[in-house]
Amino acid sequence: MGRYGEMRGIKTCMDELLKRRVPLASLPTPVHYLERMSKELGVGLFVKRDDLTESVASGNKIRKMEYVLYQALEKGADTLVTCGGLQSNHCRAVAWIAARKGLRCFLILRGGKPSVPDGNLLLDSLLGAEMEFRTVEQFEDLTGLASECCSALQNKGRKPFFIPMGASTATGALGYVNMVGELAAAGDRFDHLYCAVGSGGTLAGTILGCRHFGLDTRIHGVAVCDDRATFEAELRRIGDEFSSWFGIEADLPGPSVRIDDGHVGIGYAMNTGEEFEELVRVARSEGLVLDPVYTLKAFLGMRDDILSGRVKTGEKVLFLHSGGHFGLMSTGFGVHSYTGW
Repeated sequence: MGRYGEMRGIKTCMDELLKRRVPLASLPTPVHYLERMSKELGVGLFVKRDDLTESVASGNKIRKMEYVLYQALEKGADTLVTCGGLQSNHCRAVAWIAARKGLRCFLILRGGKPSVPDGNLLLDSLLGAEMEFRTVEQFEDLTGLASECCSALQNKGRKPFFIPMGASTATGALGYVNMVGELAAAGDRFDHLYCAVGSGGTLAGTILGCRHFGLDTRIHGVAVCDDRATFEAELRRIGDEFSSWFGIEADLPGPSVRIDDGHVGIGYAMNTGEEFEELVRVARSEGLVLDPVYTLKAFLGMRDDILSGRVKTGEKVLFLHSGGHFGLMSTGFGVHSYTGW
């Protein structure tokens, strides 16, 4: 088979994979133009509003879960099992999806059980998720924890399906291949696309989506934890899964991708006062509310690239708002000490 035939085969395969989903999100999400910030920064600044994918399950995780849920139901699962921090957006989305589809949900959470739940944890509880709280040290053996949990559920006659943290697998990444399909269908073209990177699945899907749908866009993933080498390894892992699971050769990350690890700041889910000032400024300038863990740091990375000249005057820039608002309602975040109140 010649090169054209190979590429045609890959495209057909991806098109078929994109159909293997359970519709959950309100799609397509809109793209909004940020008029005042565009003028201020000298670029055409747009935002893909994936914070509007759903109400309770808002954000990027629900896109991934459309494909993961299809797989879980194929296997006859009655319980979705996953893991994350106390304020995990992913866990909240899985809890909502389980309730929405009549399944049960079991969450393995990193940290001690608080006396009163707030933020995402409050929603997990309202949605009926069963929860097990484990220490940071115990989370170092996440594979063992997942196996132990699933075995216990099986012994009770249940059919668990384990979803890795963030649903960052080749299956989950299909959600962001599909997102790029929305941009292509709308005829939207951008010189740069920025997104937060916390586990790698959203970035992997966006990269493959741009290739699949023929969008020549420079992709910037802004790390909110860890470093560039860590996420390059995660992208390679997801690429290997595409190869071994679906027969699609995915050279990840690839030359059109840049991973910026210079905006992790003082740490994951930790913020400085200066960062919060920017969160407030963006909210008051455009009515765009970022979350402190993911989108705030990605926005800062994008802003600094524009100010430094990495993004040229007049270029079109798309910022992916991947949700996370409920984190603002948690007492665990320093936004509650904002001095402008």
